[in-house]
Amino acid sequence: MSEVPQSTWQLYCTESGARVVSREIRDVLQGKPPLLELSRLMWRIEHGRILSHDVRYLGKGLHEARLTYEGNEYRLYYSVSPKGEHVLLGLKFHKKGGQGAQDRSVEVARARLAEYKSRI
Repeated sequence: MSEVPQSTWQLYCTESGARVVSREIRDVLQGKPPLLELSRLMWRIEHGRILSHDVRYLGKGLHEARLTYEGNEYRLYYSVSPKGEHVLLGLKFHKKGGQGAQDRSVEVARARLAEYKSRI
């Protein structure tokens, strides 16, 4: 018997249909082993089985999913669907670098969330 997730993932696409978050994941991980670990992390989040180090709330509807693999750190910024559905909206994925790069990624995630909300 398979478990039913509490929520399901949807990755952000631009208004024109560009699958930017899917592309970010593909470009950063290039099909390497961290991709499996990201899938496991996303599964834990959608099934409500997060570990204490898995996620952090950043405020204003934005969450940070944290992945560490062989000394490298990755972040998936996401939001719970503002329409009240049980949808986790992946907004931005990147390999963690300096604080400036991380701040810019958070800004991009917030801008994508605002743009998404304007369409619904």
